[in-house]
Amino acid sequence: MPVIPPRVRLLLGVLGSVAIAVGSLGAGWLGPASVLRTWHLFVLLRDYRGAVTICGLLVVAGAVMLLVAWIALGMSLLERRSGPKTDARKKAAQVRQVALSAAAWAAPLLFTLPMFSRDMFAYVGQGRLMAAGLNPYTTGMADLPGWFGLGVDPLWADTQTPYGPVFVWLERVVVMSTDALPAEVAVFAFRALAVAGLAMLAYYAWRIARLRGLNEAGVLWVVAASPLVLMNFVVAGHNDSLMLGLIVGGVYYALKDRPVLGTVLVALAIGVKPIALIALPIIGLIWAGREAGWGVVVRRWLAVASIALGGIAVLGWGIGVGVGWIGALATPVTISSWYAPANILGIGIGGLANGVGLSGDVTQSVFKLVLLGLGAAAAAVLLIARRRADPVWLLAGCFAVVMLASPVLHPWYGLWLLTFFAVAGVERLWRIRVVLYSTAFFMLIGLAEPLNLEQRLEGDTMIPVAVIGAALVGVTAVLVATEYRLRRTFPARVFAASSLPG
Repeated sequence: MPVIPPRVRLLLGVLGSVAIAVGSLGAGWLGPASVLRTWHLFVLLRDYRGAVTICGLLVVAGAVMLLVAWIALGMSLLERRSGPKTDARKKAAQVRQVALSAAAWAAPLLFTLPMFSRDMFAYVGQGRLMAAGLNPYTTGMADLPGWFGLGVDPLWADTQTPYGPVFVWLERVVVMSTDALPAEVAVFAFRALAVAGLAMLAYYAWRIARLRGLNEAGVLWVVAASPLVLMNFVVAGHNDSLMLGLIVGGVYYALKDRPVLGTVLVALAIGVKPIALIALPIIGLIWAGREAGWGVVVRRWLAVASIALGGIAVLGWGIGVGVGWIGALATPVTISSWYAPANILGIGIGGLANGVGLSGDVTQSVFKLVLLGLGAAAAAVLLIARRRADPVWLLAGCFAVVMLASPVLHPWYGLWLLTFFAVAGVERLWRIRVVLYSTAFFMLIGLAEPLNLEQRLEGDTMIPVAVIGAALVGVTAVLVATEYRLRRTFPARVFAASSLPG
């Protein structure tokens, strides 16, 4: 990959984002009842084979351009381990450069049609359930009149919401405040919430990087500027950005000796997505201190649990949904990702069970539950056996073992690990490679997995095959060029050296 001047790199990313925004007009998702379907522009772009193909290829081309611009930006942050230290002025300039790039690349994506996921339509539907006085923890989307015309994925028809009471309250607020407007306005509002979460995540990740002596621009490069972040937290508008922003903020304040505030922020993260529970004992360990005995640790764990879980329970009862979010913890494991290690193992075990006369489906389901339990147990063992380790690395490790044991692993779940990996420290070259290859893998999954082109050309397999093939070729070519340059030019380079060991 050749060296790309800063202005060219910035422009390349902007052009990539614009290409995605334009391509989304034909390849993005619109609800069956959307008024936009009657507009001549959308009819022209969405009902003709050639136009749909061009739009799909534009999305892929834009994603590849963003990947190139992002990698070039990251390479500009590399420096020789034996070279002179980057001075404070240069570090500040690098932070501004990454922040400007992230903002410029995200701006055109604010106006795309939803892609890579239809969860924002589910947010609207759940908000309508709440506005109608129904409990989304006990009532499926199918009980909502007009739910399919809204654009909600049919998988949500009889599925409980997996979100916490904070987010279902936000869903109700958004829906009630946009009730007289087209549903697309509510979708845009949820995207704005996700972008606000991304801004919070970037800010607190930067503060943690300063606190821990990490390369601040390098951390921001991972958590705010990557195409995977822009695809999932801007275009798809996932609420995971809010959850991560609150967790990272909570960890920051705990590290700054403000553990109660840190606990409150993690409690709010649990109220967005209950999986954030994993972060709660980390706050307790930071509060107790590395040299604390077990008595102090247990008291701190009880304190953070009382503050967080008690507060979330009170909020749930206050808005009329109770503690249904506890049962909703099981919702994500009712589906599977074909590429998740736990799912691959489960399919193999199910096949063996069929071979010996047992029910493969039942065996597979039991195996997945057992594996998930083992993942939770492994996280608990980490917390106990390694309680004096670096708490940020411990947080990354706990999320990693739970995720690897889960049968579902969406691309935006990958951002959980990449975020915690970044704030723990990615200054080593092998860690940078982990970020690069993980980003590329989940980008390909994101480009391919939901690319149904709205089924309006159902039976025509050539369009998705062409688009997915183009994505695979483009991303692979970028990775090969990147690896060639890393091996040839930067064999001993890293992000600015950290003050931390490791």
